[in-house]
Amino acid sequence: MTSNAALSGACKVNVCANHSAAKILPAANGGRIESVKSNIANMNINHEQQLKSRIAKQFSRAATRYDAAAQVQIDIANDALGLFVEICHNNNLTLPKRIIDIGCGTGRVTRELASVNTQHTSHILAMDLALGMLKHAKEQSVDATLNHNISWLQGDAEHLPLGDSAAGGVFSSMALQWCKNSTQVCTEINRVLASGASGVLSIMCEGSMHELDKCWQHVDSHRKINQFASAETWSSAAKAAGLQVTMQQKRYVTWHKDVRELLGSIKSIGANVVTSNTQQKAISRDTLHALELFYQSTFGRNQGLPLTYNVCFLTLVKPIS
Repeated sequence: MTSNAALSGACKVNVCANHSAAKILPAANGGRIESVKSNIANMNINHEQQLKSRIAKQFSRAATRYDAAAQVQIDIANDALGLFVEICHNNNLTLPKRIIDIGCGTGRVTRELASVNTQHTSHILAMDLALGMLKHAKEQSVDATLNHNISWLQGDAEHLPLGDSAAGGVFSSMALQWCKNSTQVCTEINRVLASGASGVLSIMCEGSMHELDKCWQHVDSHRKINQFASAETWSSAAKAAGLQVTMQQKRYVTWHKDVRELLGSIKSIGANVVTSNTQQKAISRDTLHALELFYQSTFGRNQGLPLTYNVCFLTLVKPIS
């Protein structure tokens, strides 16, 4: 089991904590201005918490159907896992003793990670923002020979619930694109990694779902898809945090018979939260028809309608101090 020293505070992070707004009181020394700034800061914090809560709820609802619907995400995760095992073996011959899996989801890849090196058993700290995902993941991990070395914890990638230098490796696939602050995420990863530790992050980047974005801009300019950070943004953030970084990119394309199926593929895995707009309205039949016509005429192929996932793979090493 994980030692208490590895965890800073409680294992669970409450993503819906309340933050009361600062009172604005007049003061001769400029206290009113400081209170206004504090109030604005609290409003921003509350907005971020509400967004994270929405994301967690959407993915929790999708937990039981996620694996059946998320084939491209599984393909990406398997590529990331292969890269992770390769770099760990090249550096240390065996997997690290303690690995944190950030955004573990249903635990499918976590269980694969736990089974990779049974001779030198690693302890996996499987973390996710969505409590529903964690509950489902634990229920699916019925094999005691593997589950005994997995700890399930709720947490936020921007505030990892681990002590300094507590992890010998880090793994994350298709989760960090939901974080608004790449600098904070990479700073936290650098903090919890032990000296000489390594890891792999696969992150959906700028250019993803560009077909859907273009079609929405033509049909309904107010309806947006998520704007993902560039691969260079993530690479630069990791380097600025003090990590050694190697980056590669790969495009994955899924094909769908029509727009309804395409949109359903996004919704069925909980990825239909638009981070910049909390007031998404239901799509009318006329709007859906217009979207279908434009998508078919612009991007339609014999295979159907394409949806692109542009993914960057970051290989990280924390320098030995």
